[in-house]
Amino acid sequence: MCISVKIRQSYRICFRDFSMMFFKYLVGFVFVVGSFVSLTSNLMAGEEDERKVRQTAAEADPARTAIAKFKVDFRVALKAPAKTKQLRVWVPLSPSTKNQMVWDRKFHTFPREHQPQFTREPTFGNEFAYFEIDSPDGPLEIRHTFTAEIAQLDWGVDYSKVANTASWPKSFDLFQTPDVRSERAKNYTEIVEQIQSVSDAKSKQFMKAIEWVDENLTYDSTNASLTADPAHGLIHRRGHCSDYHGLCGTFAREIGYPSRVLYGLQMFDKGSPSHCKLEVFMPPYGWVTYDLSETQKLAIKLSKDDKLLPEQRKKNADFIRQRTLNGFRENTWLLVTRGENYPLMPAASSAVSIIRTIYAEADGIPLKEGAAAQEGTWLTMQRVHELGDNSRRFTALKNQ
Repeated sequence: MCISVKIRQSYRICFRDFSMMFFKYLVGFVFVVGSFVSLTSNLMAGEEDERKVRQTAAEADPARTAIAKFKVDFRVALKAPAKTKQLRVWVPLSPSTKNQMVWDRKFHTFPREHQPQFTREPTFGNEFAYFEIDSPDGPLEIRHTFTAEIAQLDWGVDYSKVANTASWPKSFDLFQTPDVRSERAKNYTEIVEQIQSVSDAKSKQFMKAIEWVDENLTYDSTNASLTADPAHGLIHRRGHCSDYHGLCGTFAREIGYPSRVLYGLQMFDKGSPSHCKLEVFMPPYGWVTYDLSETQKLAIKLSKDDKLLPEQRKKNADFIRQRTLNGFRENTWLLVTRGENYPLMPAASSAVSIIRTIYAEADGIPLKEGAAAQEGTWLTMQRVHELGDNSRRFTALKNQ
């Protein structure tokens, strides 16, 4: 009898423990399954968003016309301060893409030979020739020669077809946060609200942003940030190319379109050949290039052409502005870098917001663009020779 009771009690205890354990595992199993389903759903939704973005972008590639071919001789003259222990120089390298091809790249230094290390920064994938020179004595010249073919790009954007995308794949996070520097301008929020009030359609808001920049900024290379600072344009209502595009780029992000600043070289004989443009992702057209500062300068020039009647002047200026609005990149501009605030490789001594042509530092102190005869400065020079019997009118890109 005692044995029987013990067995029943033991059975009841074991059954109770088993029931509690089963309940705990059941709850845990439901939680895990629910989390897995939620995670899977989120991943599938993200993949679906990314698939849609990729597919729509692929359907509307720009027309590539008027291929130009150039032989480029780009030079940098630097002079580190006396008794510098180490001079470091980063020279950005223009990439080969489906819209441009670069080859036959060579580097030479004078008066002494120094070999570069080729590096790539991790954020945007920009590439550099990196020079590290111990105990530099006197001025240094770095010569970079290469051949390039560049296609003219025409997107033909129809803004009635641009999607009001509510969410973007995670890969676009880098291009969606408005530049915090804009908050230094007291009227920034007011202007953004003014732009967004024109329509519920984001594409029309972006058209208004382009119009606002064109109507309110004046090109001025002396009163400029040189760092794509959106606050500079808002505060001073003046600036150079990067101020125009830094401001319009942060407007685009406020509206809901990813954006990024581009820097490249103009294919002309110039002392300072760098020039900035803006890229905005406009589904289904993908990344579309805009150049607001050069468009404004050219439109003003055409509107003052004394050789034309007033009606024709206006017609030409309107055409140039519309061409830019439709998405246009000329074949005399070579893309070099994308983005801002990326870490150089090897790491620089301090943060670098943007690189226009080169970045250099002596014992951790940045050199300034100026006259190379002065210590602690650098300057650039470029000579370009157009190649081919029918300059700027080739039928296909090299290797395509």
